[in-house]
Amino acid sequence: MIVKQFGVTYHRVQPKDLEVLRYWRNQSFIRDNMQFKDYITPLMQQQWFEKINNPFNYYFIIEYQGKKIGLINCKDTELDTRLAEGGIFIWEKSFWGTSIPVFASLTMLQAVFEIFKSGDASVATVAIDNKKALDFNLKLGYEIKETSEDGKWYKLYLTKERYKTHCHRLIKAAGILHKDDADFKIFGEPIDTQAEQINQYLRANKKN
Repeated sequence: MIVKQFGVTYHRVQPKDLEVLRYWRNQSFIRDNMQFKDYITPLMQQQWFEKINNPFNYYFIIEYQGKKIGLINCKDTELDTRLAEGGIFIWEKSFWGTSIPVFASLTMLQAVFEIFKSGDASVATVAIDNKKALDFNLKLGYEIKETSEDGKWYKLYLTKERYKTHCHRLIKAAGILHKDDADFKIFGEPIDTQAEQINQYLRANKKN
């Protein structure tokens, strides 16, 4: 599955991507901001992929101007509560502080709340001392709701209502900057590792 919007392309993670992901995920400037900080071996990476390659987890390589620059995900979607946890990391430092991480987050949130209507709230877990990530999420409309027992992590929530009031204006601004490719576009075939609403969307678009 491939998604495109605002000049950025997102490829759902495949086995061929695992080694490049493992390399960047093991870099200290990425690993130090993660809850799981251990070194990841090839076997651990393969086991991780087998665990997340299903209709409840969506991990995408972020590609900009032909270059792979990071990863964004919507994981552990809960059917009963309709909560999904989002996350993003950019390994190309030249894109830190640019509009690209914002575009990526807006595209993922649109998928959850508008395109597939698969969630009522998005959740993010951020280290309390990671000020950049915290500010980034707060600007998107996330609110701090919980603190971990060890006092090291915040749990932030973005409801559908907050998404509409905080993100729509950002989406509109992004659309003005990228008038020729502002529309959310998705390409792919219906497969059993995708949610049925995604497969239905792909079938309907293929007919059109």
